[in-house]
Amino acid sequence: MKRRTFHQFFVGLTLLGLCVGCGDRTDWSTRGPTAETFSVQVLLRGAAVYGDSCATCHGVDGSGAFGPDLRGKGHKYTYEEHRKIIERGRRSMPGFGASLTEEEIDAVLAHVRVGISEGFDE
Repeated sequence: MKRRTFHQFFVGLTLLGLCVGCGDRTDWSTRGPTAETFSVQVLLRGAAVYGDSCATCHGVDGSGAFGPDLRGKGHKYTYEEHRKIIERGRRSMPGFGASLTEEEIDAVLAHVRVGISEGFDE
């Protein structure tokens, strides 16, 4: 019986190690901004919307607070994937599709993908 218990413990420990090891440990913040280009007006508007809607959870500079670090996340998600997260929310983040206009979502997305890493602020 002890051998079976040890075997179950070993299998469980191995599975736990594999699950932890499969996590994304990429330091996205070192990736910097994406190569996308946005107008100065869009980036300024995005910085303003970000300050009003996102900074409380993600930090003024995007480095994270209650929410995760956003710097460099434009490399992790495509533009459309990123847009869906902002519109619909994800995990504990609420969706902003009902409270922000299409233009505001585009602007804040531009700020997150390019402006944060560039230090683009009002």
